[in-house]
Amino acid sequence: MRTAAFVDLDVLSRNYRAIAEAAGPGREVMAVVKAEAYGHGAVEAARAFRRAGARWFGVAAVEEAEALRSPEAEEGEGGLRGSRVLLMSGVFPECAPRIAALGLDAVVWDMAQAEALSAASLAVGRRTAIHLKVDSGMGRLGVPPAEAADFLRQVAGLRGVEAAGLMSHLSRADERGGREATLRQFEVIRSAADSLRGAGLLPPLLHCANSAGGILFPEAPGGLVRAGIALYGCPPASARPAPAELAVTWKGAVLQVKEVAAGAPVGYGGIYRRKTAGAIAVVSVGYADGYPRLLSNRGEALLRGRRVPVVGRVSMDMLTLDVTGLDGVRTGDEAILLGSEGGEAVSVDDLASRAETIPYEILCGISVRVPRAYMRGGRCVGVRALRGRASGEGDR
Repeated sequence: MRTAAFVDLDVLSRNYRAIAEAAGPGREVMAVVKAEAYGHGAVEAARAFRRAGARWFGVAAVEEAEALRSPEAEEGEGGLRGSRVLLMSGVFPECAPRIAALGLDAVVWDMAQAEALSAASLAVGRRTAIHLKVDSGMGRLGVPPAEAADFLRQVAGLRGVEAAGLMSHLSRADERGGREATLRQFEVIRSAADSLRGAGLLPPLLHCANSAGGILFPEAPGGLVRAGIALYGCPPASARPAPAELAVTWKGAVLQVKEVAAGAPVGYGGIYRRKTAGAIAVVSVGYADGYPRLLSNRGEALLRGRRVPVVGRVSMDMLTLDVTGLDGVRTGDEAILLGSEGGEAVSVDDLASRAETIPYEILCGISVRVPRAYMRGGRCVGVRALRGRASGEGDR
């Protein structure tokens, strides 16, 4: 295999339990599995979280919800049947029939959404649970708090929907200097909730906390934490050390090991030249696999338990490592682009910092042509390309 991302399902289950404990008593953790569970594979990750006790899952697109409602996802040990799936942003009126048919919870911020969902739900003989999003300071989606009461009064007149939740989203909870801004958002949310409660309009569920909000702010309003990046081993920097482990190890095969002369150019543009003779290893991973091109002459990988530099230009399908002085490297060896070996580690934070981005983009960026190999109990239980099953029976 030229490259693969090995996902440890046991680690994902442990992470869910650890984040649920960190969130504290009286708060339930929703497992956010949008973007193929941040690149890990949504169905497999959701089943791992389900085995750890998850009852709620969050997605961003109807297609992601459909995957969680498939027989593959719902059946067997760890199956998702009976779970609640919150569609957080992809609620387009034309998608209303699919949303109703799937029995999703849906986040809304426009009356056209609620009306479309009501009509579609009545057509299939059910009511759809909707969550009104209030903009408490994110400056993105959501109705102004002052308009929430009128919105919910209109919703009460729609026979095909019911107001199940009031929600908002935190903009700076994960920043070291974001505490004051986060507390101001809490004040806005509490004020809106109090006003709606006084008018008899407050829905049963209130939620605003993301991973950072759930870990760092026990005072965050609401009893539901929408945990995303922390579940995959990347808690907010200001919360570290936190009880979460990286669940993925990304490997690439060595295609060739070769000697290079002093001053000889390596790769496109010849941007790397050794001052003395040495050796390079060509690895079968490139930017088409999601390895950032910005890591040319910047990145590091692990080979035979040693940290070695990425040298030369990262190309579409390959990158090169300087393995000068590292004995025994040969074709077929596995280089670790992300993960640990022999006491050394290349972390998501390390890659993100060197690539001038954030851990989210590194994990989500591992491309669909990198197969995901799923490990459980120390053995491989399935291999999947994210566009379809490659081999094995998957995580059952």
